[in-house]
Amino acid sequence: MSDGSEALGISLEQIVLLSGLAGEIMLKNGAETYRIEETMDHMAKACGVAQVESFVIPTGVFLTVTDPAGRSLTVMRRVRDRTINLDRIAKVNELSRRLVDQRIDYANANAILNDISRERTGFSLFPSMIASGAIGGGTAILQNGVFFEILAAFVAAMLVRYIAHIVSRLHGVQFIFEFLGGMAVASCGAFLHFMWPQLGADPVIIGGIMPLVPGVAITNAIRDVIAGDLLSGLSRGMEAALTSAAVAMGVVIVLALNL
Repeated sequence: MSDGSEALGISLEQIVLLSGLAGEIMLKNGAETYRIEETMDHMAKACGVAQVESFVIPTGVFLTVTDPAGRSLTVMRRVRDRTINLDRIAKVNELSRRLVDQRIDYANANAILNDISRERTGFSLFPSMIASGAIGGGTAILQNGVFFEILAAFVAAMLVRYIAHIVSRLHGVQFIFEFLGGMAVASCGAFLHFMWPQLGADPVIIGGIMPLVPGVAITNAIRDVIAGDLLSGLSRGMEAALTSAAVAMGVVIVLALNL
């Protein structure tokens, strides 16, 4: 690797596109800022560049590579849609390690990375709804809910996932489905309590909103701040706070109307 990118038959354009795509995939799927920057740096250096400068914020990836002759090239990738997919992050990390250890060449690494970027995101609707319902029902169990409260929480959490699917298909803003999800969950809890006063709304509401809780976003925000990436940390923290506020507003509005 010390002979530089030219000795490996790889141009600066190829290197910067490979590393930039890796960073874009990781950012889109919820990776921490420091992890994205380290992965891009390792991949670019493994391809023979002399110097790498990377900068990542929640909405974009910036990368500059310099070859031994002093020529530089910069790429910027704008990221608008983000989700949580730890499987993709793990695949890019593993690909980076294989490239650094010279267990794979540039051509194969580029082909694999493009395959990862084209993979279908997430699961189909029905399994996702069942998984969301399991989270809601499980949380209701922890809240000492009785059978019908647990069942209602299961249904409410499934409804939240369905609302997310509809809003996504309509290309709506993320906070819309979180607000509507909070309203739907509170409506389920209020309806259950209205029909059967002996049943409580709290286990239903708490269980139903669990799929909406931005746990990964909060964790990544704290990790970014600790790592010194203050801009990314504050941005992720603000996003998590707005998510929490949207859910809370949906729940409070419904409960206020039912008082």
